[in-house]
Amino acid sequence: MVTGFCYVNRPLVWFDRSPVETRHVGVSSHWNRPDFLLQESQRRLEGLMRLSEDLPNSIRKVIRERLSTVHSGWANWYLEAGQYGKARKAVSKAVQLNLTSNLAAKWLLTWISPQLALQTVRRHQERAKDSFTV
Repeated sequence: MVTGFCYVNRPLVWFDRSPVETRHVGVSSHWNRPDFLLQESQRRLEGLMRLSEDLPNSIRKVIRERLSTVHSGWANWYLEAGQYGKARKAVSKAVQLNLTSNLAAKWLLTWISPQLALQTVRRHQERAKDSFTV
């Protein structure tokens, strides 16, 4: 039996040696940070995109939609940080992957008025929270 090996230039396991009472708790936890979640989602989905040639079109479409959502999330992150150039790049990538009317509006707003784009994103997030808690 022949076994294939490959080198993965990325940590596959992360040991959290912080005290038990603070581990994975609250907003300060590394695992709960939005940028960490976006980064890990992006890595996973980009890996799937590289393998997608062998997948059915319906699966490739779902991967593109999810990756588009991640890039849209990065745009939100950059808007919050005042990094408008990076927000434009991120939302442009999201639009390339999966053009929707909401993403088109977000793209336009990041170019015309990033502050208005940020206000719109915040309003949308508040509505989503309200509908989730009802």
